[in-house]
Amino acid sequence: MDQNILMEEEKEDKRVYKLSIWWLEHRAFFRRLGYGVFILFDAVLLLFVSWTMIDSFIIGYTHEERSLSQMIASGQADLRAYTVSHAADPLISQDVQVFPIGNSRYDFYTQVANPNKDWWVEFDYQFVFDAGHTEVMHGFLLPEQQKPFVSLAVTSQTSTQTGTIVFTNMMWHRIDHKVIPDYQKWQSDRLNFFIDSPTYTKETAFENNEIGRTTFRVTNKTVYAYFDPVFYVLLKRGVSVVGVSRVTIESIGSDEEKEISLNWFGSLPNVSSVEVVPDVNLFDPGIYQRPEGKSSIDARTVPLNP
Repeated sequence: MDQNILMEEEKEDKRVYKLSIWWLEHRAFFRRLGYGVFILFDAVLLLFVSWTMIDSFIIGYTHEERSLSQMIASGQADLRAYTVSHAADPLISQDVQVFPIGNSRYDFYTQVANPNKDWWVEFDYQFVFDAGHTEVMHGFLLPEQQKPFVSLAVTSQTSTQTGTIVFTNMMWHRIDHKVIPDYQKWQSDRLNFFIDSPTYTKETAFENNEIGRTTFRVTNKTVYAYFDPVFYVLLKRGVSVVGVSRVTIESIGSDEEKEISLNWFGSLPNVSSVEVVPDVNLFDPGIYQRPEGKSSIDARTVPLNP
């Protein structure tokens, strides 16, 4: 039994010895083979890099330049197409109406609409007519808003019957839906004015002159208080507007009701109804009044009676 084990160990030692002798005899060959493979790899890599540079900068340079130019042109065209497709649509304005109010004075009126649901705009505007133009005023339109634009008591020594409205310095603002996810709800929460009982009457004033008087009540149904809200007053005969005016009040608080009246002078039209349009730039932080807090006594700080 022991003799067999010794014979196996001798066989293993002989096998290791032969492998060692073989490695010593062929080690130099494998070293040279490794150097050769490394040199061949470097040569192939160098040839590949050289050919790529020659093809890119000498053989195919003109073709690559042409392809790059086409890619840039195509990219610019796609960018322009995307920009145009997502740009704001222009404002839509109705024909300008001119109302003579006597003493060579005229009121200019038109309706302008912003058809965009994701853009609001601010701009300067004026009315242009044959004898001149009105003063430049600043205006704005909220998304998908239509409202009156007027210029009142404009003096013209020549008879004026027509005009056009001209916009300048237009600045569009896109609605950030990350800040305002639901714009319609955001607007209705801030522009909720209840107009009650608008009336128009004719009255006899000083020296038996007849004047018109419009009165209405406005209630601010929002939780916000505003500085200088504007209200456009339109006198209508049927569906046609026959007179325009504008009134600005100093302020109106949340859930506050105010009664407003204004007088009409000059030529007084026949009127069947009165329309009042509130106008507040909800994106102007200056129109919001700061909430007023009321001081109170903290019961925790009041000492108990002995």
